[in-house]
Amino acid sequence: MTKRLIKLAALALLAAFLLTGCLDYSAMMGSVETESDEPKATQPPLTDPMYTDREALYQYYKQVKIGDLKSDIIAKYGEPLVEETENGETLTWKMDDGYGFAAVFFESGRLRAKVLYYDDLRQLGLLSSATNIDQFSTLNKNYTYEMVCGVLGGRSMELAQIAQDSSADPEINRVYVWANEKGDCVQVLFKDNEQLESITYSLADGEQ
Repeated sequence: MTKRLIKLAALALLAAFLLTGCLDYSAMMGSVETESDEPKATQPPLTDPMYTDREALYQYYKQVKIGDLKSDIIAKYGEPLVEETENGETLTWKMDDGYGFAAVFFESGRLRAKVLYYDDLRQLGLLSSATNIDQFSTLNKNYTYEMVCGVLGGRSMELAQIAQDSSADPEINRVYVWANEKGDCVQVLFKDNEQLESITYSLADGEQ
């Protein structure tokens, strides 16, 4: 997997969700199960430095809110990188300091979803420091955000917010990741009521 594909992975998942209503995660219901017993391809070595400053990482992501106007965001941060894909259009703002966010908008120009910018998800390992990622297989749709935090340990890192409609007060689903220094990552999509909806994971010795 190339660096470009790694950093756009969250956007690809987000675009799929916006079109189909569900993320293309490996386990949509019940406990997580692997699709096959075949060996998984190993990930390339992490060449990017680990993030160590949570405040800096989130400084732009936190400043934009669901419902913000595209024109206002452009006025504040300048013209974004626009990516046209079969799943629609995503706009990415990467600032001079290397931090930023990506976004998807409603036809009205209101912000529909935002995604934290990163080059490699494994860079979040130091900030998250999840202690029990190997317990991800015990998770199911009965779990809440608080329960998942208790199972995986460490600190959750918000990756995305997704509005479910264009109303003035929409339900907002959120994607969080738990990662460790070894390179293991578990992403979880929660509904607006903080109930687990779906998960995906990537392990240091192979990817699912």
